[in-house]
Amino acid sequence: MTRYAKYLVLMAGVLLTAACSTTKLVPDDDKLFIGLTKIDYQNYEKNDHFVATQEELEAALATAPNGALFGSSYYRTPFPYGLWIWNYAQGSSGKFKKWLNKSFGKAPVLMSQVNPALRASVAQSVLRKNGYLHGSVTYEEVPQKNPKKMKIGYTVNLDTLFTIDTMSYVNFPAQMQALIDSTKKEASIKEGVPFNVSTLDAERSRLTQLFRNNGYFYYQSGYASYLADTFDVQNRAKLRLQLADSLPEEALRPWYIGNVTMQMRRSFREELTDSTGRNFLKVRYNGKHSPIRPGVILRNMKLRPRTAFSYDNYQESMQKINATGVFSSTDFQFTPRDRDTLDLLLNCTFDKPYDFYIETNVINRTIGRMGPEVRMGVTRRNAFRGGEKLDVNIHGSYEWQTSNTEENMSSYQYGADASIEFPRIILPFYSERNVMRRRREKARNRNNLKPRFYSTPWTIAKISTDVVRRPNYYKMHIASGEWTYRWQSSESSSHEFSPITLKYQYMNSHTSTFEDIIVKNPYIAISMEDYFIPKMRYTYSYTSPRNKLNPIRWELTLEESGNVTALYDVVAQGNSWNKEGKTLFKNVYSQFVRMETDLTKTWTLDSKSQMVGHVNAGVIYSYGNTLEPPFSEAFYVGGANSIRAFSVRSLGPGAFPGFQDNKQFSYMMHNGDIKLVMNLEYRRRLFGSLYGALFLDAGNVWSQKQKSDLLIDDDDDEQTVNALKALFDNTTLKASTFLKQIATGTGVGLRYDLDFLVVRVDWGFGLHVPYDTGKSGYFNIPRFKDMHSLHLAIGYPF
Repeated sequence: MTRYAKYLVLMAGVLLTAACSTTKLVPDDDKLFIGLTKIDYQNYEKNDHFVATQEELEAALATAPNGALFGSSYYRTPFPYGLWIWNYAQGSSGKFKKWLNKSFGKAPVLMSQVNPALRASVAQSVLRKNGYLHGSVTYEEVPQKNPKKMKIGYTVNLDTLFTIDTMSYVNFPAQMQALIDSTKKEASIKEGVPFNVSTLDAERSRLTQLFRNNGYFYYQSGYASYLADTFDVQNRAKLRLQLADSLPEEALRPWYIGNVTMQMRRSFREELTDSTGRNFLKVRYNGKHSPIRPGVILRNMKLRPRTAFSYDNYQESMQKINATGVFSSTDFQFTPRDRDTLDLLLNCTFDKPYDFYIETNVINRTIGRMGPEVRMGVTRRNAFRGGEKLDVNIHGSYEWQTSNTEENMSSYQYGADASIEFPRIILPFYSERNVMRRRREKARNRNNLKPRFYSTPWTIAKISTDVVRRPNYYKMHIASGEWTYRWQSSESSSHEFSPITLKYQYMNSHTSTFEDIIVKNPYIAISMEDYFIPKMRYTYSYTSPRNKLNPIRWELTLEESGNVTALYDVVAQGNSWNKEGKTLFKNVYSQFVRMETDLTKTWTLDSKSQMVGHVNAGVIYSYGNTLEPPFSEAFYVGGANSIRAFSVRSLGPGAFPGFQDNKQFSYMMHNGDIKLVMNLEYRRRLFGSLYGALFLDAGNVWSQKQKSDLLIDDDDDEQTVNALKALFDNTTLKASTFLKQIATGTGVGLRYDLDFLVVRVDWGFGLHVPYDTGKSGYFNIPRFKDMHSLHLAIGYPF
C-alpha cells in the first residue's frame, strides 16, 4: 500500500470515529437540532386558500439540520460529513485541518440558533396575513434517544377564516372615482373572498396601475390606506380604502406627454452636436446622420406627444426598444413643463457594434461517427441602421467511424453560415412608414389603437453551405436556406411562418470502394442519400397566462414541400403532376404535406404536486413526385422525451419487430408517416430542490403504405418477396390492430432543480411492445434486460 493510500485510509478512519460522536462540540446547555416532525394542522377547511397558506407556513418554519437531504427540514442523510469534519478539525492550528474545515466543514445546527419561539411567532403572523385572525402556532421540543439531540414539532391551529363583507372607496376626486366605478368588475376585493393581505395589496396595486395608465403620473400606491371593521359582522370584515389628506396637488390630476427628445450616443460620454426633427419631436446625435433611423425607435415608442401618460405604454416602449438588442442602456426621463405637461427625454446608448466568437464542440452521431468541430464568426449589431443583427461564421469538423465496420469512414467537413435578423416585418409592397401614417390618420389618440404586435416582430433570413469530403470515397455538397417571420399577437399566442425553407444535399462524386461499402452497410446510405426539400412552414403556439392554476400549452405545425416546384414542372416543363422522379438541381425533390400538434395540460393538485398530461400526434402524406418522405422528415418514437421505456428509434412502424442482428440497419427502418404519443406524469417535490415523478407513456408510428410494398423490387425472387412481406406485415394503421400496436411503458424519475436548469433522470420499464415476441398476453416482453431504459436529460420532457 502506498503512502497516499495509507493516508486516505487513516483519514477515513478518523472521520468514521468522529461520526460516532456528532454531538461532541455541542455546548452542555444546548442541543443538536436534527429536524422537524410532521407539522400538525388543526381546525381548517381544505381549499385553494389553505394550500397557499400552508406553503407560506412551511417556508416560515423550514430549518435544515446538518446533513439535510436536498435541503429538507425533515430528512437527513446517514452521513453528515460536514459535521464530522467540523468535529474533527475545529480548533486545530494545523494548516491542513484549517483548510479542510474551511472548505468542507459545517458547524452544528443548535436549538438556540433555530429559535423555534421566534419562528412560531413569524408563522402566526403568516396566519394573520392570510385571514386566520384567531389562528395560533405553538411548538414543542421532541427529545431523542441521544439526550444531546432534539427535534421540533409545530402545531398550527388555523381556526376561522375571515372573509370580506363590503368594500368602499372614500375621498377620491370625481375623475378618479369615475375610473374606479368603471372598472369594479376587475376589482380583486369582492364579497366573500378571504380577508388577506395579498388581496388587499392586489387591489391597491390595481388602482395604482389604473390611475397611472390614465395620466396620473405622480400617483403612488401609498397615497391610499385601508380601514377595516371586523366586529360589526361575525367573521367578516368591512373595508374602506381611503385617499390620504394633504396629498401633493400634482398627484391628483392627469398629465400629458409634451415634447419628445431622443438622444443617440455611441458611448456614454459622447457629445451630441447635431439634431433633426420638427414640432414636438427632436432627435439629437453626433455626425452626418443618426446612428439608427429614428423610425426604428418610433415604431416601438408607445408614448406620443399630446397623449395622456400611460405606465403600461412606458413599460412596453422600454421593453420593445431594449428587445432590438442594439442598445446597452435606455433611460426615460420625464420633466414637468406646464401644469399638466411632461416633456420626455429618451437617452439611448449603443452597445458595442461587433462581437467575435469561437465555439468548439464534440460531435457524436447516432450512426456511429464522432469528432471535434470548430466555429468562428462575427456578429454585427445595427448593421444597416435599422436595428438589424448580421451574423457570419465559418466552421469545420473532423469525424471518424466508431461503429464496428471494416472500412475507415473518417471525413472532414467545412462550410459557412450567414444570417440576418430584422426587428420588423419585411414584405413586398409593404411600407412601415405608410402603415404608421394611416394608423395616425384613423385616430388621434394612440392609446385607443390596439397594437398590431404584442412584442417586436422579427424577420429572419439564413443561408448555409457545407462541403463534406471523405477521401477515397466521395464528395458531397449540402446547402440550406430559410426566410422566416416571427411575431406575437398576444401574451398567449405566438406565430412563426417560413414561406420558403430549402434543404439540399447532393453527392458530387463517389468511388467504387464507396459503392461496395453501401452494399455491405445499407444503413450508411440513409444519411448520405441525395434530397431536395423546398418547404413552406407555419407554427402556432398558445401558452396560458401565467396566473392560471391549471395551464395548457398547445403547438400546431403545418408544412408542405414541393407543390410550388411541381406546379412549375406542370406549367413550364409540361410534366404530369403525378409523374415520379422529377428533378430540380439534379435531385429528385420531395413532395408532401405534414402536420404535427403538441398539447400539454398541467393540473395543480396541491402546493407540492402536479399531474401533467401530454399528447403529440402527427401525419405526413407523400404523393406526386415521391412515394416516401425523406428520412429527416419522418416520425419516430422512443427516447428521453417520448416513450421512455424504449430507446430512440426502437419501435414501429406498426408491428415491425426490427432486425435483432443488425441494430444500425434496424435504426434506419423505425420511422413512419403517422405518429401518436401519449404521456401522463405525476410530479411531486420530495425534499428541497429534489422532485420525483411517476409516469405512463404510450404510442407508436405507422406507415402510410405497407412497408413491404415499398421495399420489394421487380427482380426479387419469390423467397425474398415472402420474407419481406412476413417481416413488414401490419406496418399500416388499422382500427382492428390499433390498441395491440400501442407500445406502453411506465417508470420513475428524479428531477433536480438548479434554478437555471433542471437535471432529469428517468428509468422506464416496458409493459407492452407492438410486435410478436413469442410471449402471450399483454405484458409480452420476455427478458428483463429488454424491458427497461435509463435516460439522463436536461429539462422536463414536456
